[in-house]
Amino acid sequence: MPDQLPRKSKTPAQEAFETLAFCWGGLADAAFFGWQYNLPIVHPLVQQVNRALSPYTLPWLEKTFGHVNPTLGLLVNLAAVASILFVLSMTLIPILERLFIRDLIRRGEREGRKIEAVREKVQFKIEKKNHAR
Repeated sequence: MPDQLPRKSKTPAQEAFETLAFCWGGLADAAFFGWQYNLPIVHPLVQQVNRALSPYTLPWLEKTFGHVNPTLGLLVNLAAVASILFVLSMTLIPILERLFIRDLIRRGEREGRKIEAVREKVQFKIEKKNHAR
């Protein structure tokens, strides 16, 4: 197996963007499967969202695809809600970015302390050998 280059770490802004994308995408997935399996709180909520958005999305879908399966309409509505929430939550990226930067700084400080501790042990062993001679 050839040597692989180390993976380039993501910037805090990239991590914040991915966090928001996975959050809203996961919420849309959870809403769909909650509706599919009739979960008590999720199913009625998804039904209300679907009823509210269908007058806007259903004509567009029927014009594009002809006959439309109601599940496809629901998926498009959930995707629209997730996309809108994602765009609106873009203002959170700087806040999340600061949190990720703080986390990186803390992690770096911890790793630095570990390196210092190892360096002190090695220095102590070297001094011990020099005194023994």
